[in-house]
Amino acid sequence: MREEIAIRLLAPEEAPLLVQLIRSCYGETYIDPKFYDERAVADLLRSVRLHSIGAFDENGRLVGHMGISLRPQPGITADAGMTLVDPEFRGRRIALRVAAGLAKQSMALGLIGVHDYPVTVHAATQRIGAGFGVDTGLMLANLPGDVRFEGMETPSAGKRTSSLIRWLPFGLAPERSVYLPDRHREQIETLYDAAFLSRLPPSGATRHGEVPSELERSYDARRQTLRIAVAQAGDDIAERIEGERREAIERGGLIAHVDLRLDQPTTPAASESLRRIGFSFAGVLPEYRDGDILRLQWLADSVDEGAFTVLASDASRALQTYVLADRAVLRR
Repeated sequence: MREEIAIRLLAPEEAPLLVQLIRSCYGETYIDPKFYDERAVADLLRSVRLHSIGAFDENGRLVGHMGISLRPQPGITADAGMTLVDPEFRGRRIALRVAAGLAKQSMALGLIGVHDYPVTVHAATQRIGAGFGVDTGLMLANLPGDVRFEGMETPSAGKRTSSLIRWLPFGLAPERSVYLPDRHREQIETLYDAAFLSRLPPSGATRHGEVPSELERSYDARRQTLRIAVAQAGDDIAERIEGERREAIERGGLIAHVDLRLDQPTTPAASESLRRIGFSFAGVLPEYRDGDILRLQWLADSVDEGAFTVLASDASRALQTYVLADRAVLRR
């Protein structure tokens, strides 16, 4: 007999069900602590910043989940994640059914695509979007080693693990002009081709910034990760980023990510400046902030860059080879 599973959005009053499912999948080690707070989760659902797609069994138990998180600046893409399947219900294709619900909800919201971040400690979440999504980056060692995956055998207990950056398209992306760093041009164009994205060479020349850099920064203590979005890159970019990194290190920071806008002619020079202070290629996020983003990453020398990475496709393994090789050059 076919198991009756209903796929629908969670209501705010069902926040306790999501908290319970997180505990079933991660114990007390989930990466974002606010999802153990039922009131905080209910507020997110009520505000519609979070759209939770749930799989419910015939008794009303939440047994699967994926979420769409809208960014503070409204746009045509969002972040997807929180892929959860109750350990008792794994192996029943529930994640695939929830993913279909996520696609339907994304299109209802007018999104042309979402960015997902499958973990590489196991291949289960990678397989959900196989053949549809395109892996466009790899964030090395971005998950703390104390995250525990209940009911799964993993080879990386106690070690930081990496996450892929995956582009899941649901509509046609606009054609855009992009300023690509020469160093990464071939790799980025390969990713664009795989994602069927139309990107053109810009009409203007690349140049150094002539005004001070403008940065948006945040520090995630749980991940020990500094995140910087560069709104405008000036010729002081390396000095500014170095200052932010020093402050993060004093707070226990081990990882730093810098996002550069590929629609700006200063990005190629800025990426080379950041390379001189240890930032290497992490990936590209199409249509992330009114256009495409080049993400660079830095890891402290004490961090294992992902010796236990599990990848499910030849394409993701080729991407890993590029990411590791680019970082290795800086470590010689």
